[in-house]
Amino acid sequence: MLQRFKRFKERHPFTSLMLIAIIVRIIAIVFVPGFGSHSELQPTLFIAFLDKIKAGLGIGQSQGMMLLSRSLYALVSIFTVSMVYRISDLVTGKRSAWLLALIPAISCIMPSFGIIENASAFLGLPLLLYGANVVLRQEVLRQNNLTVNVHRTSFLIAGLMLGFGICVWYESVFIVFSILLILCIKRNFKGALMTIIGMLASVAAIWLILMLINVDPLKYITL
Repeated sequence: MLQRFKRFKERHPFTSLMLIAIIVRIIAIVFVPGFGSHSELQPTLFIAFLDKIKAGLGIGQSQGMMLLSRSLYALVSIFTVSMVYRISDLVTGKRSAWLLALIPAISCIMPSFGIIENASAFLGLPLLLYGANVVLRQEVLRQNNLTVNVHRTSFLIAGLMLGFGICVWYESVFIVFSILLILCIKRNFKGALMTIIGMLASVAAIWLILMLINVDPLKYITL
């Protein structure tokens, strides 16, 4: 059995990693009552918003709702595991990427092993990882002179994701600034510009939505 899994892992490293992550989270959803609860994610505007929706629909804290809440928590963490693998694969190769991503795959405290203190950080980090993955992939292609596969629109999409990440978790602006700084150091000024345009577009869109629903954006980011 172990040998069969080893052969499967060598042929399909990403799929085998996702299977491990899914199995661990299914066990956590069913048998760990505190998985994905408010004790792990401190109440924020996002949590308050979900509570208001449930109250408006007349949904209580039933067992089914708890399972749904844990499932959503698990899905976000699985996506984060996939981003950790893909980013590590670009930097170190598939073997090392599998070992690195195995740590968050078997850890249910996601996505940052207990460092995450609120729902904003928990939801913002996957957006940042996705944007960073797109930027890194395009930069690797450019450095290898594979200009045919380099798309400027990819940097725009990355900027959109990074901007949404900032809107959800405003402290991550320092991470985004680091990504832009690296692009400039690598002399990829066009990629940096497209990333900034996408980032500003998503921030402006969220800012406009908040104003339309009578929420002060400056007060929102302090929550």
